[in-house]
Amino acid sequence: MKTTGQRRIRVLVVDDSSFLRRSIPLLLETDPGIVVVGTAANGLEAVRMVRELRPDVITLDIVMPVMDGLSALKRIMAESPTPVLMLSHGTHEGARQTIQALSLGAVDFLAKPSGEVSLDIARIRKELIEKVKTVHSAGAKWFDAGGSASEKFRQMVFEAGSESAAAARGATGTFGARQKIELVAIAASTGGPMALQVVLGSLPRELPAGLVIVQHISRGFSGALADRLNSVSPLEIRKCTGDEWIVPGLGLLAPDGRHLKVGRREGKLCASVVDEPANTLHKPSADVLFSSIAETCPAATCAVIMTGMGDDGAGGIKAIYDRGGVTIAQDEATSVVFGMPKSAIEKGGIQMVVPVESIAAAILDVLK
Repeated sequence: MKTTGQRRIRVLVVDDSSFLRRSIPLLLETDPGIVVVGTAANGLEAVRMVRELRPDVITLDIVMPVMDGLSALKRIMAESPTPVLMLSHGTHEGARQTIQALSLGAVDFLAKPSGEVSLDIARIRKELIEKVKTVHSAGAKWFDAGGSASEKFRQMVFEAGSESAAAARGATGTFGARQKIELVAIAASTGGPMALQVVLGSLPRELPAGLVIVQHISRGFSGALADRLNSVSPLEIRKCTGDEWIVPGLGLLAPDGRHLKVGRREGKLCASVVDEPANTLHKPSADVLFSSIAETCPAATCAVIMTGMGDDGAGGIKAIYDRGGVTIAQDEATSVVFGMPKSAIEKGGIQMVVPVESIAAAILDVLK
């Protein structure tokens, strides 16, 4: 039945499982704003069908015969740039390939359920629909007739690895005399894996402050993200798995499914991984991290809130700002989703709003 008003989101489903090629369209079309215009069983079919059907969004499997999902993604981005939602298994290799897909231009990903059981598939219906809509919204910003904006992002990631990249971009603001900054804290969600590569790739190995990071991510994927960030950044980036000292030149990424907090022990900053509070919408939570910093070292912190849906982190970064910290938000133009930065700005907790490619320079200016 046709809906009136706004045009429905046209989706191409690509998966080598015949069960999922039947099930995913059924789940998506429970939303009247979505219509599945075709299904493909491998990457080569997907490349052809994208050219013919011009879908608004593609859901793309990774492991497929004939042509795998990563190879298809490269072809699609080169020939017919289209917003892509990756569907991935949460194995070590699946997580690594998914993070690679986000670097190749995919907007977001969704972890597949553990088995091909209708009940398991049905459990992801709400999240699947939400992510397709989010990816579609990002499409208007990142994919246009002039080419793929995700390609520009990939170029930023490449450029970020050069030694002079951050210095070449120049300072983006000036700050008066203040307490020495000991800590940089960054939070991100949708669009974050790509944006983090741009920022961390532009920070020097000799960063004179510790670094802590919260990225909303599905279980099983934080280790692969840490490895990816470590590969593009001069800094050492690793997943925090317990109590660790926070030291200059080291970046600690919150593990999926647990919170990251900052405290002091023996007069030095340290990071800890905890399970409480248990009732947060996101785990790890940006608000939990930022609130712990507001209690420990707010005036010695540069806090950054980046692309993401919702308002996680807005309250915590406002507390850091109120207690003398420096706060930065990613701008709307370079955010895949402007929810988290916008909420922080509206709360009055942000001093600077800058594009993603200028965030590293802004951090370095604060640290001078």
